[in-house]
Amino acid sequence: MPYPTYRACRTAAIAAVLLLVVLAAPSQAGAAPNRGTALGSESVSSGTWAATAATTSMTFTTNTDQTSAITNSGTIALSAISYKVTISNPVSGSPTFKVFACAVAWVSNLCSGGAGTQAGGTLAKNTTTTVTSSVTPAVGGKVYLQVEPAGVTSLVTVTLGTSITSPAQLRAAVKTNQ
Repeated sequence: MPYPTYRACRTAAIAAVLLLVVLAAPSQAGAAPNRGTALGSESVSSGTWAATAATTSMTFTTNTDQTSAITNSGTIALSAISYKVTISNPVSGSPTFKVFACAVAWVSNLCSGGAGTQAGGTLAKNTTTTVTSSVTPAVGGKVYLQVEPAGVTSLVTVTLGTSITSPAQLRAAVKTNQ
């Protein structure tokens, strides 16, 4: 077999094997549903993040803590998550609030025996603040927030929203042998 013909056959065979691998990989049975599409040096090029709060509005009339569950129903893992916290202006008093995150549900105002991880600082009345937490819900998982009031003397409302404030909050690509 002359050299150019051998080289062409070898190149065609390699291309066929690579094409077969590429076509077979996405249709494997049991493939994880939370995979994004990777391009180039394994950066995520498609996928969704969808962390949402179960309770988005809390009304406080006393200094009693309230909780909300945050669920990540998206396909992208997070390394951090931000919460937009809006506090209304009560008729009287100067209440303050703190937001704490916990990987498990709160039990008697405790997070696995501790106080949880505070997101941001102390928040004042009549403000909208974005606070960031490194306690994140896994894909298909939850984290739990607790809003802790102090100095509540009249009705005040706290509204929670979730957001990703920078691409750095998306989990870095993980190299695999697939």
